Amino acid sequence: MLLFEKRENVSTKLKVAIPLISVFLGLVAGAIAILFTRTNPLIVYQALVKGAFSSVYTFSETLVVAIPLILISAGLIVAFKMNFWNIGAYGQYIIGAIFGTFFALNMPATMSRPLLLTIMCLAGILGGALWGLIPAALKAFWEVNEVISTLLLNYIALYILKYLMYGPWRNPASHGFPLSKPFELNAQLPRLLMRTRVHLGLILGIIAVIIVYILITKTKFGYEIRVIGENKRAARYGGINITKNIFIAMAISGGLAGLAGLAQLSGVIHMLQIEINPGYGYTAIIVAWLSSLNPIIAMFVSVIFGGLEAGGYQIQMAIRVPFGIVGTIESAVLFFLLGGEIFKRYRIKLRRNTS
Repeated sequence: MLLFEKRENVSTKLKVAIPLISVFLGLVAGAIAILFTRTNPLIVYQALVKGAFSSVYTFSETLVVAIPLILISAGLIVAFKMNFWNIGAYGQYIIGAIFGTFFALNMPATMSRPLLLTIMCLAGILGGALWGLIPAALKAFWEVNEVISTLLLNYIALYILKYLMYGPWRNPASHGFPLSKPFELNAQLPRLLMRTRVHLGLILGIIAVIIVYILITKTKFGYEIRVIGENKRAARYGGINITKNIFIAMAISGGLAGLAGLAQLSGVIHMLQIEINPGYGYTAIIVAWLSSLNPIIAMFVSVIFGGLEAGGYQIQMAIRVPFGIVGTIESAVLFFLLGGEIFKRYRIKLRRNTS
């Protein structure tokens, strides 16, 4: 019979070893999936690395993908620290993009670029935060399961986006395609590197990571959400205002996801459309857990996963392996990572049944 004995303390060695083993097993599982395409997994993984890190251009594309992952994962870490399972970054990302787009489309082209971009960024943060506060209120006042509420709100956000794209915000000159008017230059985030698509969102992501790290490790709020995450009943007994912290954590989490959506539009796509890669909201969950809920580590893990997606296009074009293999690898890593959490939290012992 298997017995699960809760660990009182988790050693640093175990904290490092389990994620590494989980990633390795995820890559092995991905290699098995690749074999079904009748391709050598080593060649595929080599092409992935080459397509993500072999030149200035490929690395810049990796950073472009990493920017939204950095922002979203930093926000998710705040919610996850207090055991609030925000699965709704997908929807918060979309709503933030919509809020920012409103000002991009309705402000004059002569408006100061720094002023308009500031307004758009604040709008993106506000949109994502408001969308995050809905499940926060449902959880705080009525104990509605946040996994269900955040997941369902993703689909509501997507249908709001579809309504706008097929309705009032569709560009009359788009020949029927669900696209908004292109953003004017003053509504586009400036590039950081010439001849690349790396934009100012990278700086915003780094700033967000630093702020979240300080919040979690150096402030009363960070201490309180850690206590709530470890033992909600003890936190309540100790006088911690759980409702207030749920609202603050989800405002931060949703706000950063909304900023990521705005940054993707303003920095890369330059228009609102249905395909704005909201899948980043799910990938960022893997990033957050793989980093052991450390925003600094999450920034570097985001670059790795950015490389995985950027390199995925390389293997699709160069060796004709389906891009879906990338999603399979990501899913396998998450599966083993979540399984590894069991070994991190519990000692598993085998007891013989003597009866």
